Amino acid sequence: MMICSYNILTIDDDPTILDAYASILIPYQKTSLEDAVLQLEELHNIERSDIEPIEKSMNFKIYQANNGLSGIDIFLQKYKEGLTIPVCIVDMRMPNGIDGLETALRLKQIDPCVHIIIATAYSDRTNKEILDALKNNTYYIRKPFNSEEIYQLVYSLSLSYYATKTIQQLNNDLELKIEEELEKNRQKDLLLFEQAKLAAMGEMIGNIAHQWRQPLNILSLLFQKIYFMHKNNSLDAEIIDSVQNQAMDTISHMSQTIDDFRGHFEPNKEKVYYDLSSVINSTVTLLEPSFNLAGVSIEMSMQDGIRLYGFADDLKQVLLNILNNARDAIVSNKIADGKIILKTMLMSDAQEVFIKIDDNGGGISEQNINKIFEPYFTTKHKSQGTGIGLYMSRRIVEERLNGTIAASSVNQNTSFGILFPITTSLKDTDGK
Repeated sequence: MMICSYNILTIDDDPTILDAYASILIPYQKTSLEDAVLQLEELHNIERSDIEPIEKSMNFKIYQANNGLSGIDIFLQKYKEGLTIPVCIVDMRMPNGIDGLETALRLKQIDPCVHIIIATAYSDRTNKEILDALKNNTYYIRKPFNSEEIYQLVYSLSLSYYATKTIQQLNNDLELKIEEELEKNRQKDLLLFEQAKLAAMGEMIGNIAHQWRQPLNILSLLFQKIYFMHKNNSLDAEIIDSVQNQAMDTISHMSQTIDDFRGHFEPNKEKVYYDLSSVINSTVTLLEPSFNLAGVSIEMSMQDGIRLYGFADDLKQVLLNILNNARDAIVSNKIADGKIILKTMLMSDAQEVFIKIDDNGGGISEQNINKIFEPYFTTKHKSQGTGIGLYMSRRIVEERLNGTIAASSVNQNTSFGILFPITTSLKDTDGK
């Protein structure tokens, strides 16, 4: 049988009691004479009339102290050395220094997991007082005690101590592993946000190209006009002023497009009050050129005066993802009369706002409708979609807007609903 070794601290002002603990806890070892007698009895089949001592499976290393303070010093020294003492047997009444209760309290301050066995014949404190003070892992025995009970109690408490320590270590390791995984997920989310942002920037660059096409054509015509009029000697100051004014207006419009684009992708560093309709209008304005080119119309029905508090760019990002997906679905399914309908409204309790976006882009299959908010899921070709737009939209709505987002598909039509709370004033001062 394998013998396990654990450290035990016994504290008592009576040396005979300390020796008694040692004799109880130190494994019984047969003498050479006892071994010879046993072999002789086995050889002659002699039945023994006496009872052998119980074989003990745990080898305790005993540390002894004759008062509370010296016991605490031993316990602390071993603790600093990395040697744990799972069980301490403490006498309650010790005339020199501190009593057993105070000793036990100080031991628990060093190692809260230590098991305390209070042993005494008389006590100035009640059992309830002792147990209330020491809380958990405290046991009470009276002298004179049964040797086998002492051994079994110390044995079971030692096993319990190391089982608890093992579980604590496993929990610590698990918490560390969880934190590492959470950090990995945070980094992954940051990467997804950046990918989503880059994908949206790609969309917006395309929109800028569409918005600039007409102004560039106007500038080209103005330059040609000046050239031909100069060639025909018909160019005068009035015409130059007129062309200059038209050119400057066109360039100003192009500059405003850049400002709108830059403002959309420069995230707000602080929360602000913003008007919901204004945010939606500015987002749709950025998309209109590409939508017009694709033959997709956007109809809006918005309740005025809804003011929110937060990061407006979060909502813009969600709207961009949903609207761009709707346009792509309409184009991909070759819908002749592509249409998107966007509505906003306050709920009946005036504490939540609801945004509904419908499109007739062919709908979403039943097998895919429950997957569209998963990361990297897309029904588009790899060159057209990354599968992170709607996933990030869900994350933004749930984590940044404290709301919910859902999708449904009926009769080749797709509908997205966004519901989130508002905690600010709902109406403008003009009573809208």
